[in-house]
Amino acid sequence: MSIRAVLWLLRITIILWRFDAMYKQTMSVAKGVGMGLLAGTAVAVIGTKAMGGRRSKAAHMKKNASKAIHTVGNLIGDVEKMMR
Repeated sequence: MSIRAVLWLLRITIILWRFDAMYKQTMSVAKGVGMGLLAGTAVAVIGTKAMGGRRSKAAHMKKNASKAIHTVGNLIGDVEKMMR
């Protein structure tokens, strides 16, 4: 193998490594943004319902919001797996 071929292989390897690193970083950022939006929405819904309703109604909304957070977390995880 010549020096030129070795340098070409090294260059291709570095380019592929950079793409892989960018992909992993993008997925973690997207996952964090999605979870942040979900948490903010859940807090807003729980706060609104807790302030304007009875105690039992607020507890019911909190339970439903918890289920929704869990479901969306699973959805984000599934989307991440599909993109790999």
